[in-house]
Amino acid sequence: MAPDQSLPYSWILTNRLALGPMPTSLLHWQQLEQAGLKSRFSCCYAEEETWEPIPSHWQSGGVSLPDHRRQEPLRHERLAEALAVAGALLAEDKPVYLHCMAGIERSPLVAIGLTARERNLDMHAALDWVRRCHPAASPIYDHLELLDQVLRS
Repeated sequence: MAPDQSLPYSWILTNRLALGPMPTSLLHWQQLEQAGLKSRFSCCYAEEETWEPIPSHWQSGGVSLPDHRRQEPLRHERLAEALAVAGALLAEDKPVYLHCMAGIERSPLVAIGLTARERNLDMHAALDWVRRCHPAASPIYDHLELLDQVLRS
């Protein structure tokens, strides 16, 4: 995605949780801010975040999660931590932008977990909802199985 293009994001929970790829330019951060977002949660590893820095007045959190490149196995504790940290940002009543590199695998996984908890849905219903809102969502099957275990625990 060229830095001067709009950021293709989707609202998952209206005016509470948006999902998409990593912002790579000042224009992207401005676009998100104009939509009412001032908080972000990243599923990226530090070495992936080489683009435009997060504006200093934004709240920020993140937990590194593996994607299809399998940087490491996804562990129950790490996924539970991601849901807890992202959930804490969401609880602050500031709309949260949830992202990974492409907004396809990792951040949708966390969005599914947050949606399941916020709407009291099972994992499959939350997956359907996230895919309706953000058609590009394609979390890794093994990660969805783990998410189901995390949500049940």
